[in-house]
Amino acid sequence: MKFGKYIDEQARPDWRDKYLDYGQLKQYIKEAVAQLESGSDEAAFSPRTTSLSVAKNANNSPESNFFNKLELEVKKISEFTEKLVKQLRAQTKALQAKVTNDKDHQQNNDLMQEAQRLGDEFLSLEKYVNLNYLGFHKILKKHDKLMPHAPCRQFYITHLHQQPWVQGNYSDVLVHLSNIYSDLRGDTSGVKNEDSAQGFVRSTTKYWVRTQDATSVKHHILQHLPVFQFKKDDTEDENGPDNQLINSVY
Repeated sequence: MKFGKYIDEQARPDWRDKYLDYGQLKQYIKEAVAQLESGSDEAAFSPRTTSLSVAKNANNSPESNFFNKLELEVKKISEFTEKLVKQLRAQTKALQAKVTNDKDHQQNNDLMQEAQRLGDEFLSLEKYVNLNYLGFHKILKKHDKLMPHAPCRQFYITHLHQQPWVQGNYSDVLVHLSNIYSDLRGDTSGVKNEDSAQGFVRSTTKYWVRTQDATSVKHHILQHLPVFQFKKDDTEDENGPDNQLINSVY
């Protein structure tokens, strides 16, 4: 299946215009290749050199259109991701307040469903990010394959890795959800044992989880068990991302 068709089939309907415009980027590559093969003046310019005395109007060339569109797509996806993450953080904070105020647990079912909805929304956002991330890799690979005289994949992948939606750690959303589920279940904290003679027998089972499935696994687990949190000092945000890298579950 062509990736353009794949991304259309996988796209969430209400977010459709927020996905990578793979088809248009692919069209710009085709036009740039055709221009190169035609031997037009624009195509004759070297991609590695320029001149201070020879005018070059590249603003409307297919390759310039490709790079301009590429940058607009990166910005679009970054802004949309940040917007949704802010909404999720605000909604989890509001839900935590509702859970705290519901001391008689009369709204437990409704609050549990709301927590589930927020978790599913976070998973949908991660799927959105992964689909677009894969799309950028594929379109850049296609560009370099069809236009080997002007490779750009390595540079743009490095540029992509610096984007907040790729580099960002949004695990604090999961930590907030874990605290909400824990309160709804009525979990109690264990008592710290200072006895140096304490001992226990540990039985360990390890599972290898693909990176794209890690958040889904965490979400399923935190609905039944709280996240085991390490707090480094009193000044650190207990729900912050720095101390919430959830790689182990005890």
